[in-house]
Amino acid sequence: MAIVPIIIPFFNEHELLRQCRAAIDAQTWRNCETFVRDNTHDNILYTAAINEGLAKYCYRPDVEYVMVLNQDAKMEPDCVRQLLAFMEAHPECGIACPLQYQLGPGGRKQVTWGGSLQAFPTGVHRADPFESYKQPFETWWANGACMMIRVQTVREAGLFDQNMRFICSDTDFSFTARSRGWKVFVVPQALCEHSLGASGRASRSWIDLVKRRDSLYFAEKWLTGDVYRRLSLEGKDLSPAIARKERQGNALEIALLELQLGERARGVRDDYPSWRTAMHIPAPR
Repeated sequence: MAIVPIIIPFFNEHELLRQCRAAIDAQTWRNCETFVRDNTHDNILYTAAINEGLAKYCYRPDVEYVMVLNQDAKMEPDCVRQLLAFMEAHPECGIACPLQYQLGPGGRKQVTWGGSLQAFPTGVHRADPFESYKQPFETWWANGACMMIRVQTVREAGLFDQNMRFICSDTDFSFTARSRGWKVFVVPQALCEHSLGASGRASRSWIDLVKRRDSLYFAEKWLTGDVYRRLSLEGKDLSPAIARKERQGNALEIALLELQLGERARGVRDDYPSWRTAMHIPAPR
């Protein structure tokens, strides 16, 4: 039975952590190893805490999957097993998430996150009636309160971007993984109790400032491309005009080659490098 490390960034809520760990101990997949990064005395925040765990486990030869779990999230007993089974059956899946719910009146399960409704992480979660979730489906980004990651995805995409210290880094990692061909899925057969907004109750102004900076960085990276633009234009001889000329030159060369090849241009595709085969990495879909 393969080991599944579970990374928990912890801050100050010991009873929540006790309940979280009790749910891990009750898993039907018995070989779980819990890594708690205690932020209570040196609060490095969410992303850096997750990265400590990823760095610890994702380069071990005996680890194929790793989980990220909030301290206030309680997995149902078959959660880990269901996520593992899905990922084993779907090698294109880089990240798999359970259906997240909270208990409503009468103990009725109400979905708090059942996938994302749009790509930009503005808190727009899919939250249809619990009974409507039947089969696994793709989503734009994973919710970092509870997710399983294939370690090969981390090896290829890298650790979480620590420029986003508290929020958005889970979405950013999802986008980075997807840009390399991996897919993100919700697996409704796996369930996790996690109340909406429970992880963000801290109201200190400095946390609010961190969140705002995280959101701005994410927007500049993915919505406007300003982060990538700044990095790609580094160098005294580079300028937006040179970059524009380079793009125009490539587009012209492509058009000329397509004209020259005619029908044969339709058959040209990227041949992914041989290291993908050697490392058992699926080619991007």
